[in-house]
Amino acid sequence: MRAAMPKQVASGVYQLGLGGVNVFFVEDDDGGLWLVDAGIDAGAERIGGGLRALGRAPEELRGVVITHLHGDHVGGLAAVKAHTGAEVWMQTEDAAALQEGVRGRPLEPGPGVVRSVIVRVAGARAAASTGDPIVVEHEVTDGESLPFGATAVHTPGHTAGHLSLLLPRDGGVLFAGDAATNLGRLSVGPIYEDIDTGMASLRRLADLQFETAVFSHGRPLAPRAAERFRARFARG
Repeated sequence: MRAAMPKQVASGVYQLGLGGVNVFFVEDDDGGLWLVDAGIDAGAERIGGGLRALGRAPEELRGVVITHLHGDHVGGLAAVKAHTGAEVWMQTEDAAALQEGVRGRPLEPGPGVVRSVIVRVAGARAAASTGDPIVVEHEVTDGESLPFGATAVHTPGHTAGHLSLLLPRDGGVLFAGDAATNLGRLSVGPIYEDIDTGMASLRRLADLQFETAVFSHGRPLAPRAAERFRARFARG
């Protein structure tokens, strides 16, 4: 099967869809390549195909930054590590859980009936989700500068250790992870470990400056993405 070509969404930033969740390749200033999130279990092969489509060999992947511990973001991580040798960057709280084989914690719904149904149907299963422990070589704290130039923004709520990333390129590129979605329109996520904390994190993101926002679920938002965040989330 022909590998899907990652779609360029900003300078040196490429989105690859894995069937319901997106991962991102990011070029650093030295020509190295980084991966943001590792998708579902079955996504590792497509990530390899994305590398090849970009003209890259597996060993050229310098590192993987994980936004949070859920299985649709770390499912392919062990395979990606095994095939590329890349090390992992992840926020401290979620890194500790991942290294113990934890993939989820108890959940609260986001606002609205549909989100409540999602948590009732899938919440218990998600909270009990486990997997093989995965080593995280680099534990990340809020405000830390990552090797490819992005700043880590701790945005807890969806999970205790959720990370967003702000890359100072093209007026700013925000990697929102699951802090927000853009499925038809910019919105809150469907599930949270702590909904009030999640809303506070969205207000924090609304105070940042960025022209483009990319999401684990949904389409990129540009231009003037920060204005859209402020209009949607600043009043919380």
